[in-house]
Amino acid sequence: MQFTPQAFTGANVFIDGLGALGILKTFEPPKLEYSTIEATASIGKYEKVLPSLKPLNAKMVLTNINPVLIAPLSTLLPKVLYIKQNMTSTGITQEDTQIIATMGGVIKVGELPTFEMEKEVEFSLEMSVYTFSYQVNKVPLIVYDVVNSVYAINGIDQFASIRENIT
Repeated sequence: MQFTPQAFTGANVFIDGLGALGILKTFEPPKLEYSTIEATASIGKYEKVLPSLKPLNAKMVLTNINPVLIAPLSTLLPKVLYIKQNMTSTGITQEDTQIIATMGGVIKVGELPTFEMEKEVEFSLEMSVYTFSYQVNKVPLIVYDVVNSVYAINGIDQFASIRENIT
C-alpha cells in the first residue's frame, strides 16, 4: 500500500440543516481520550486505560458572522453541526477524499470577533459533543452516542461485551 500526502481543500458547515454559513477556517474534531486510573504493580505504577471516553469537545473557527451563527449560543435546544470536508492527495495521481463529521450537542463557548482594522472577521465556537459520527468516503469509521451508549470504531461496537454483562 502506498501512502501519499493529503491536504484539506475546502469545507462546508451546516447548523441544524442550514448551510453556507461562512468559510470554515479551522475545525478541531473531538479528541477521543479514554479515562485512565493509576494502578500499582510490584515494581512501580502505571496507568490503566478504561473503556469509557472523557467528555468530547469540538472547536471551529468561521470567517463570517450572521444571525444563524449566533443562534446556536442558545442552550435551550441541542444543535446538530454537520461539517463536510474535502481532502486531496498529492502525487502522481490526485484523489479526492470526502470527510463528514456530524456532531450533536450544545455550544459551550462562542467567541465573537475582536475588532482589528483590516483583519479578517473570525467567529469561533466550542461545542460539548453528545453524538459524533466521522465518515470517510461515506463509510462510518467512528460512531459515538453517549445517550444510547454506542461507541463503534470501524463498525465494531466497543461496549458490546460490557452491555452483555449488564443485562
